[in-house]
Amino acid sequence: MATPRTLQFTTAIRIRLTHLSGALIVAVWLVATLLVAETQAADPVPVTLEPSVRSQAWIYNDQFSDEFNSAEVDLAKWNIDSADFGVWSWEPENVSQKNGSMHLTMAQQTHQRGKQELAYTSGMARMDKTITYGYFEARVKGCSRYPGASPAFWLYSIGPNNRYQAADGETVAYSEIDVIELQQSEYDFETKTHFPVTRIDCNLHTTLLRDGKREWVRPNNFPDICKNHFDAPWDPREDYHVYGAENTKEWIVWYIDGNEVARKPNLYWHLPMHVTLSLGLRYPFVKYADGERLPVLEKTTDVGFPTNMSVDYVRVWQLKESNVDRESPKKTASDWTKDEYVAKEKANWKKNGWNWNQDKVEANFLEVDANGDGLASGSERQAWFARKIAEKDAPKP
Repeated sequence: MATPRTLQFTTAIRIRLTHLSGALIVAVWLVATLLVAETQAADPVPVTLEPSVRSQAWIYNDQFSDEFNSAEVDLAKWNIDSADFGVWSWEPENVSQKNGSMHLTMAQQTHQRGKQELAYTSGMARMDKTITYGYFEARVKGCSRYPGASPAFWLYSIGPNNRYQAADGETVAYSEIDVIELQQSEYDFETKTHFPVTRIDCNLHTTLLRDGKREWVRPNNFPDICKNHFDAPWDPREDYHVYGAENTKEWIVWYIDGNEVARKPNLYWHLPMHVTLSLGLRYPFVKYADGERLPVLEKTTDVGFPTNMSVDYVRVWQLKESNVDRESPKKTASDWTKDEYVAKEKANWKKNGWNWNQDKVEANFLEVDANGDGLASGSERQAWFARKIAEKDAPKP
């Protein structure tokens, strides 16, 4: 699509060509064409006013960026048919592109998922490729329905084999960076009311492996590590705004309309993650009980639905040294991947006549993989077996 600058430039060239003729016209036109192509091909730069960001040598990464100028979603880049989680269902027909934006739609649609009755469907677009460090930016307009739906721009890791050994010794099994969650209307325990539509959340989530079990580290129970917010002087439903986050090995920094609004030390967010856009269900249609999210079916309504979150673009930049994500661990002959470990254990259980329990074996693998690199090395297996024998022989209290 031609930009105003390009149109002005080509118009000026055409005016000047009327005073020339022959070969000179051809020469001038060729030069003009090259200049226009260069103008059109110029990579975008991050929308930020912070000199510390603008001064860095960012490289625009087209693989993780999308201007949404086509009539159809780029399915080679975006997965719009993700596995369901939460108390609503993701449906590919709820993701569309029109007028230079991607639109994610939430609709009131009562349906059955397994044995559970649910009342809403929505849209999510997630990039299949993963990335860890960089500057992530999207221009987003919130949805009209409030409260009840939360537009989000975020990154998260997938896969049980993803592990990272943090500097404090913790083994990280999940990384999630919420660049923004808009319009969540979460409960304010101080005022005993829900936060207004202008509250923008910029949070972190992770799970740590402790004694073979996953423990969540979330904004509400670890606010110093995970929790940020920005109280906007405008309503995010009314217009597009630019939301960004920079993830480095040392810091995670959030930006809104070019201004820094929050930062946290990067303790645990070093796993490969998927760039994601989604429109999630929130209060009053969702409640929490014993840490589990449940639907509030008695509150179901079609008032305000369908509602749309709109995204003008997603752009990603990386510094030269971060263009290659974390290297995978180098595997030796004595190292077993999770699949190899499970296969060998299955053969061993069959040989001994034991009833096969894959969940237990996979849990054992997480314990064996002490350094969290996704491999059960020979020394790790020996240490694990020695520990189990010692536990078995230890005197009972």
